[in-house]
Amino acid sequence: MAARMEAATRQFGVSVLITRSFFRLMSEAAQSNCRKIDVVAVKGSNVPMPIYTYDTFQKQVFPQLRTPKFSSLSLNEVLTQQAEHYDTSAWMTDPDLIQLRCLATPEFIKTFEKGLKHYLDGNWKDAKTNLEKADQMMASNDIGGDGPSRAILKYMKANDWSCPSSWNGHRPLTSK
Repeated sequence: MAARMEAATRQFGVSVLITRSFFRLMSEAAQSNCRKIDVVAVKGSNVPMPIYTYDTFQKQVFPQLRTPKFSSLSLNEVLTQQAEHYDTSAWMTDPDLIQLRCLATPEFIKTFEKGLKHYLDGNWKDAKTNLEKADQMMASNDIGGDGPSRAILKYMKANDWSCPSSWNGHRPLTSK
């Protein structure tokens, strides 16, 4: 499964794909920062599975990590202490995590979620409108748009923008 998800990151234009099984193991705070991006059946299975991502804007400059002034600890020791004292508030307070998600605004998330819901419900006309808008909202990111929106739009376009009569709210994942 891990190899299939890793390969699918390219199809969806994301750095991270998360399966439902892994998503369920995450804290509520972590889950709230992930975005459901599709429901797929992986090759060799007919079982639909929601997939998620953690939106990250990778191509940006982050401050160089340094030890705090007047600290006798090495950088590695400081990072180890931070990891040992991790709590879920980090998702909302850690400057690096906040900076990584700078483009995943509440407006973008809401627009994408509306598009995804319409797509999964078989209302592809409204899905197209919302997903195109979501893609435009991410125009300044690493790939010039939103990978998950583009992946779904590509799938709908391959079906001539018409939801198949056999549609049951998921699609086969085409890459291995």
